[in-house]
Amino acid sequence: MSPRLLGLLALILGATAVADEVVPWAYPVSAVSLEREEKNLWAEAEEFDKALERSGKLRKDPALNGYLQGVMDKLYPEFGGKVRVRALDSNQLNAFALPNGSVYINTGLLARLQNEAQLATVLAHEGAHFVHRHSYQQIENAKNMTVVALVVGMAGVPIVGSVVALSSMSGFSREHESEADHVGYRRLVAAGYSAREAPKTFEHLIAEIKALDINEPFFFASHPKLQDRVDILGELAKDAVNGEAGHEPYVMAMRDVRLFALQEDLDAYRYKQLILVLSDSERRREYPPEASFFLGEAYRLRNQEGDIDLAKREYTLSIELAPGFASAYRALGLLHYKRGEKKLSTPLFKRYLELAPAAPDREYVESYLKENG
Repeated sequence: MSPRLLGLLALILGATAVADEVVPWAYPVSAVSLEREEKNLWAEAEEFDKALERSGKLRKDPALNGYLQGVMDKLYPEFGGKVRVRALDSNQLNAFALPNGSVYINTGLLARLQNEAQLATVLAHEGAHFVHRHSYQQIENAKNMTVVALVVGMAGVPIVGSVVALSSMSGFSREHESEADHVGYRRLVAAGYSAREAPKTFEHLIAEIKALDINEPFFFASHPKLQDRVDILGELAKDAVNGEAGHEPYVMAMRDVRLFALQEDLDAYRYKQLILVLSDSERRREYPPEASFFLGEAYRLRNQEGDIDLAKREYTLSIELAPGFASAYRALGLLHYKRGEKKLSTPLFKRYLELAPAAPDREYVESYLKENG
């Protein structure tokens, strides 16, 4: 682990403010104009940016990243793309900002947000951490290496896993978090977004975290910090004139992200999370029709009384709503096959192979068909 990355990790893990009052950025600045200490922070951040690129965790979706950048530029127009946003392929409910203006937001969080105004709430907060130079004000050596040991490698790469898992928000003082809330709120309103969506950004995350008893060292799994966001933003927004929520653009932009997040949860056997989100009729409407397949798989994995029938219902619904989605045919075919209903499984297996001719389990499915005669 390089000294520079250790320095950045210390920064993000949290610290006591040691810098004097610093003036927020009013316009883009160059690293060469910075004092030595802050210049070193930027250099560390740039090294981490490169490490993330090498890790393969950056989502390679120009349209998505362009959409995210467009929202940030709307919030911080005077910085003209210098506060750079990118999506990370990670199912943790998290986002973080680096000292050089790089902002990362995880696909897990993007999948849970409901509209563009809620996205803007998160991005405006993270942008405020950069513009108000909170990192520079909180320089100190790493002091919680037990947390580091717990999360190193979580994203599959050394050191990158640590920082991906930890939010910049978790490392800032309560004073700086409050400042970012207030600054971000003003940016949100100035950009024309609905202020009433700001507290909602975190309310349903709190409900999910409590229902699933999530206990992880991340900002978005920290009940008190989430509640702080809700309390502050709720108070700010109580008399606000409503603006644009941006529901439809957000749903369209997040289609592939939401399917990716569902697959990530399924692969990790987080069926409780899938059931909690997708069995809510209001939330379900935000997801593509293929989501029915994932809910069916979640019921199958839970396997309580009546769950197999619920799974069958969801597989069938997925086929009706998304007839080109191969996985639902396979799942429903296997369900019938295991029940001995081979006549029902045969056309489903055949359709699965038609839609997915290069399926990795093709030989197995063909063996089922031969057995069916």
